[in-house]
Amino acid sequence: MDGTILSVDPSSTRTGWALLSQGERLLQGGILTPDKVRSDPQFRIAAMCRDLRQLLDEIEPETILIEITSGKVAGHKRNAMKGAGLGVYGMAVGAIWQAAEAWLRSRPPEQKNETEIVLIKENDWTRGIPKSDRIAGVASRFPEYSSEQDPGGDLADAIGLAIWYLTEHRARLVRQVL
Repeated sequence: MDGTILSVDPSSTRTGWALLSQGERLLQGGILTPDKVRSDPQFRIAAMCRDLRQLLDEIEPETILIEITSGKVAGHKRNAMKGAGLGVYGMAVGAIWQAAEAWLRSRPPEQKNETEIVLIKENDWTRGIPKSDRIAGVASRFPEYSSEQDPGGDLADAIGLAIWYLTEHRARLVRQVL
């Protein structure tokens, strides 16, 4: 789709995604989930990567944003029980990135130059704002967003990442002109 931005918030259990227009209109969004939530991480991640490739085939975005780790993951005891942590999270981020890269390489030569993949560190765009505040901000700006259907805030973070990118991208363009 011309001028669209697909924003992806990866994890090893739920990957949020949002498709926005350059005009900051939310076109679509959702959550990629594994076939079996209790599967080992590599199987959960592989299932979400497969679903991402299908999504990319459907929407053909101009820009793909992927949140990457800055090297820190909150260490909650509840996460340790699920096998989460920097290693598993990093594996998910890398796999999602490689799935997007593989999709881009599979495109016809004339279409490869039309799509850009941008990696953004989570602490660059979140700027220390608590997740609950990010969710509330997205809910107030996008009435179609439902926090009840996004209990982990993964979709909200995908939307927030895209809005941050669009704002920063425009600011860079203005600085270039000045």
